[in-house]
Amino acid sequence: MSLWSERDLPVLNWLAETPRPSDILSTYRHDRPHDGVPALTHAQVSRAVETLHDAGYVSSDPPVYEGGGGVHWTRFQVTGAGKQALGLWPAFDALGEPSELAAILEALADNAPTEEQASYLRRAAAAVRRVGPSVVRGLVVAGLSAAARRYLFGG
Repeated sequence: MSLWSERDLPVLNWLAETPRPSDILSTYRHDRPHDGVPALTHAQVSRAVETLHDAGYVSSDPPVYEGGGGVHWTRFQVTGAGKQALGLWPAFDALGEPSELAAILEALADNAPTEEQASYLRRAAAAVRRVGPSVVRGLVVAGLSAAARRYLFGG
C-alpha cells in the first residue's frame, strides 16, 4: 500500500463526492477520527488536502492557518486533474479516441444553453463516432490550435 492509496486517494474521493457549502473547506490538525473519511484522523485529512493542493488535484485561495490547528480553504474545488485521477473526467491524451470525444460532446449537449446548440453537439458526437482515431486527433489538434491562435494571439 502507498500513501496515495491509503490517504490521498480516499480523501480526494471524499472531496469529489461531498459538496462544499459556499466552496469553503475547513480541516483540523488533531487526532480524532474524521467523519467523512473514518479510516483517517482529521490531521491525516488535513495533510492529504495540502498534498492534493500541491499536486494540483484541488485548488483554492491560499489557505488560512489558525493557531488552534484549523485550516480554512476558500474557493475550494476538485480540479480537472483531480477528476481525471478519479476517472471522472477523460484524460486529455484520450481525446483522440472517437468514443471519448463523442462522450464529451454528448455531455456538453446535455448542458447546452439552447436546443440548437445541443443539436449541433449531438450531431458532432455522432459524426465523431463514425471516423477513425487519426482523423479525430487531427481535428482536435487543428481545433485547439485555431482556438489558441484566436484567443491568445488575436489572430
